[in-house]
Amino acid sequence: MNKPRNSLARIFRVPLILLAVSLAGLVTALLVEGHGDVIAALAVAAPVATILFAYFRRRR
Repeated sequence: MNKPRNSLARIFRVPLILLAVSLAGLVTALLVEGHGDVIAALAVAAPVATILFAYFRRRR
């Protein structure tokens, strides 16, 4: 029996990382003032940036 190419862990690795980063960004935005707001904005924008990167990379 062959091992499946795409295991469940491999399929959900990037979405779980994006979830963790954006959740950390939301918590940071609530708890930290000053430079933490910039870090939080970048963390919350990470999923959007990833989607745009994948979209433009695939269009080539």
